[in-house]
Amino acid sequence: MRREASSRRIALGGVFGALSLVILLMGSVFPAATFVAPAIAGLAIVPVAVEYGIRSGAAVYGAVALLALFVVPDKEMSMFFIFLLGHYPLAKVFLERIRNKALRLTAKLAIFNVSVFIVYGLLLVLFPVAALVEEFADTGKAFLGILLIAGNITFLIYDMAVKRLVAYYCAALRPRLFRQR
Repeated sequence: MRREASSRRIALGGVFGALSLVILLMGSVFPAATFVAPAIAGLAIVPVAVEYGIRSGAAVYGAVALLALFVVPDKEMSMFFIFLLGHYPLAKVFLERIRNKALRLTAKLAIFNVSVFIVYGLLLVLFPVAALVEEFADTGKAFLGILLIAGNITFLIYDMAVKRLVAYYCAALRPRLFRQR
């Protein structure tokens, strides 16, 4: 019985990890998917975490993050998956335990903004991507500030969507997909 449970965990992790990586690869085909694909790929890890715990979800995230670093051609997309959108649905479990709403919101926005600065710091300074460096050089600082504000608003919408999608998965889909036999 224990061996069967272990096999199910590995199989489920492999399937959803592969799905997550395929979403990232497909996102590389569409330039507009730079931020959407990592967000959806991060959500693909949620069923593993719900079914077998945060540790299993983190293991799948780690495997996909490592593979994304080497396989996904769009480095901006893979960095956003690695540093923010891949692990955020897992980290959200711990963030939701913060009782004070203002402190919880501040923590979420701090994670987002620190992650954005890490990603672009890596892509502009440490591992410069020529097209991105040129794009940032041509863009005014005021416009970059507006983009950051828009990113924060979009992230808060994503945060609410993650909460609702996980609740829907647990309430409606989980009982149908994973019936114990």
